[in-house]
Amino acid sequence: MTEEKSSLGLEDSEVFEAISHPLRIKILKILAKRPLNFSELKRETNVENNGALDFHLKKMRSLVVTDSTGRYTLNNRGYAALEAIRTSEQYEWQRRSFLLNLFVYLVVNIWAVMSFALSLKFLMVFAISTLWIIFYAYWTFVHRHVSLIKT
Repeated sequence: MTEEKSSLGLEDSEVFEAISHPLRIKILKILAKRPLNFSELKRETNVENNGALDFHLKKMRSLVVTDSTGRYTLNNRGYAALEAIRTSEQYEWQRRSFLLNLFVYLVVNIWAVMSFALSLKFLMVFAISTLWIIFYAYWTFVHRHVSLIKT
């Protein structure tokens, strides 16, 4: 069975391996700002062991290249991988934000029921908070295309 090529032009497993470690993601983010030589990259990442940094750079060989002066820089695949990581991080934040809104909705309505019983004040709080959570759910799932299920 052959693996499918990703949109980056690499085998899926190769891309996932290249970005599967927090240090490698940190390296991508640092190199997106500017090219660095080995010692500068080591200092920026706070890696003390040359071998450890070299190991991670070898894992990233399909995303990181050296320029004519020997500085490490991202190639097009590296920038594409970084964009995929940023998109994933953004959706993770939006997913947590929706869950937080849902929690606040429940707390507010429990508080309203306990404070106001089934009075007009409770109905107003319930109506406003329900309209908000419906709007926020629409904005999250339809407009932003966020899924609660991690893929």
